[in-house]
Amino acid sequence: MSRTVIAAVVAAVIVGLTAIAFFVTSSSFTDRADKDARALIQRSHDVGGQLNQLRAIDVQYKAERLASAADLLSALRSSGDDRDRNAQLGFQAFVVKESQKPDLIALLDKTGGVVAMYQQRGVVATQWKNAQGQSILPAVNQVLKRKGAIISDVWDYGESGLMMVGVAPVLDPEAPMSAAEDAGIIGAVVVAFSQTAKLAAEDKSLLGADVAYHDGTKIVATSFTTAAGGQDGEKQTQLSAQLGDLMKKDQTQRQEVTLGGKRYYVAFTRLTQSATKPLPADYPKVAAGTMVLAPVSEPSPVAGPAKLFLLLLGIGALAIALMGVHLSHRRVVAQVDQVEAGITDIINGNVDRTFRPVGPELDGLANGLNVMLARLMGRPEPGEEEFDEQGNVIVHGHVDFDENADAGRGAAGQGADPDLAALAQESEPDYYKRVWTDYRAQKHTAGTPDDVTFENFIAKLKVNEGKLKAQYQCRAVRFRVVTKDGKVSLKPVPIFA
Repeated sequence: MSRTVIAAVVAAVIVGLTAIAFFVTSSSFTDRADKDARALIQRSHDVGGQLNQLRAIDVQYKAERLASAADLLSALRSSGDDRDRNAQLGFQAFVVKESQKPDLIALLDKTGGVVAMYQQRGVVATQWKNAQGQSILPAVNQVLKRKGAIISDVWDYGESGLMMVGVAPVLDPEAPMSAAEDAGIIGAVVVAFSQTAKLAAEDKSLLGADVAYHDGTKIVATSFTTAAGGQDGEKQTQLSAQLGDLMKKDQTQRQEVTLGGKRYYVAFTRLTQSATKPLPADYPKVAAGTMVLAPVSEPSPVAGPAKLFLLLLGIGALAIALMGVHLSHRRVVAQVDQVEAGITDIINGNVDRTFRPVGPELDGLANGLNVMLARLMGRPEPGEEEFDEQGNVIVHGHVDFDENADAGRGAAGQGADPDLAALAQESEPDYYKRVWTDYRAQKHTAGTPDDVTFENFIAKLKVNEGKLKAQYQCRAVRFRVVTKDGKVSLKPVPIFA
């Protein structure tokens, strides 16, 4: 496997592992955020329902307590300015004891006509009556004709918006005993609290999720705020636009909406009706309710840094791995290349080749190869060499080869050449001994005697025979000793037959 392929595989593995870790971490954070949102919407839905019930009971209790005020009884027994004065005294005494001031307090007479309203002058007696003379607030009609009935209900009061109201009868303790259901009832009180954005914000602080109030057709208030702290009207408008579709679905199940580019889980709870006596079957059901909204897939504060850390870790690991491959190439692989080049040189016939130190990792291998070659070639082992005046190793027994083969004596001419035939048929021991003896004799005659050993000479012959045999694609290669211009060399003769 090439170094490039190794580097590519290492890089691919690191990139793959980094990508897997990145996406698994991202998915983990997303799944955790989604799980938290589901848990939050479930908890908020349960607590929100209980909160609505408690508020219904509370407003019912407030109406009952206000109805028992003596000043309101006096107001219903009197008329003119005395009536309004007594009513305001009763209202004031009630308000000072309340931690949360009601948005509307009213005193009604036996017919449902408005007698007085808190901090208002000149009320119209018939302002809460329809053309048939009945109160437009169903709870008032029930309370005025059923003794002991105290009701909390939800009322869409025009411009004042959605209100949670409590209605209780004002009883005359001096009225004669009677079996009639409306005996002793001389009027009623109404206590109402508006479902406002302020109340929604308070609910959000209790529930941990955003809150929206609706009347069944539109959103009347939400806890959504802008970055500047004001009411987020845009989200309220978007939620109102989707309310119709949400109301058509199963409101007992968790639903999902997108507001301002953010996903929310939504759960519905109805605003509660509560009464001390059973309400008739035709009593209007409450269509208004509360929505709790939990954001989905909100990024965790540590998600960004964690994913950035993984990316940096992957990039760092990739850089270190590639640097390691590069250094390995320069330090180890380059040494291997030098040893490989030396072996190739020897294969190609340079049996006088020695391996120089290539580096601490492969110096032992290079030295071992030098020892092996020295013993095979019969030359001095490393550390036993002789050096000339310039410090170069003196190589004994150098043999010159003339690599130009006798091309004219190929396969076609071998049968007609008796010398070539004899050379091809000569046994190897006789051939090697004769060539070595002839070579030394001609070297002595040429005045360049050489002390090459028989073993060294034969080893060089065999190395060159193997190389030239593959080069000429012949059966064997043998050498003739030739002298030309005073230089003695060995000339190869390919044997094809």
